[in-house]
Amino acid sequence: ISWQLVASAFPIAFLSNPFVFVMLNIVLAIEATGICAASWFFGTIHKKVAGFQLDEVYVGTAEERAAGKYPDRSIHPGRDFTMGTNVLVGNPATWEEAIDNLSGKESFATKRERMEKNIADLEAMSAGASPAEQQIYQNAIDMENQGLRDLEIEEEAAKAAKAEEMA
Repeated sequence: ISWQLVASAFPIAFLSNPFVFVMLNIVLAIEATGICAASWFFGTIHKKVAGFQLDEVYVGTAEERAAGKYPDRSIHPGRDFTMGTNVLVGNPATWEEAIDNLSGKESFATKRERMEKNIADLEAMSAGASPAEQQIYQNAIDMENQGLRDLEIEEEAAKAAKAEEMA
């Protein structure tokens, strides 16, 4: 810190020294490369605190992934898939299934279960609510029931389309 104080108090005298001028240029060149950036230091600390490991630990080497030891997994339960980067390979009949799997579409059963759970939760919450809140909860329950009716219509249409496709 003392050299910074001297440099700030006597900038002309400090920079006129040839040794200081050369050293300052060397230091600025090293800093320009980014080797001494604080982000490296903070990244190292974060790596130790979070316990990060090499990518091979999490996803395996390219050879292990190709051999199927580390298949691709979806973060959503029940929607796992094991395929490479090109999802439209193989039998064209499975392409639609692959696209549906990646699109995040819920099955009719999953949607129905979620809506029924929502209705049960709303009924439980409305039990101890004021009359105004009960009306709001009832409106929400009515909307969920309408969603269930729409789901049934959608499911019947999908079954009919599939049956027509099979015929």
